[in-house]
Amino acid sequence: MTLRAEFAVLGRRLAELAEAWRALEVSVVEDRPPGEGLAVSDRLAEVVADGGAELHPAIATGKLGPTAEALHAAATALVRLRRSLEADFRSHTAVSGLVHAVHGRGGQWRGWARSIRTGADRCADCLAAAENAMLRCWREVVELAELDKCGASS
Repeated sequence: MTLRAEFAVLGRRLAELAEAWRALEVSVVEDRPPGEGLAVSDRLAEVVADGGAELHPAIATGKLGPTAEALHAAATALVRLRRSLEADFRSHTAVSGLVHAVHGRGGQWRGWARSIRTGADRCADCLAAAENAMLRCWREVVELAELDKCGASS
């Protein structure tokens, strides 16, 4: 494939990730059962808001085409989202904290925690697909640089 084609795939994968992240945000914030607040729900609400803010510049810059700035913005967003997703949603500490926080609060809270875990898993899948697309873009960039180098030395 060409860089332009791989970059288009990356754009689609970023859009899918943004959609999955937004669904996770809905689970965390809007689907939260009524009643007294939990510190964990407030923390997760901050995390999903920050993650969504990370994605917006990458998507906006990506609409300009395959530039170094767009690839950098996308790579930065993907790295930050990976760290956040793993630390705040999928790590043993995060999952244990969520389970402990909803323990004894009733079925609605357990369902809420399950929906968050399911949403985080979907985000992880979308993130992996976007990371793979990013790697293919970088491969194309390197191939172009090698061709340019060979052409310059002729």
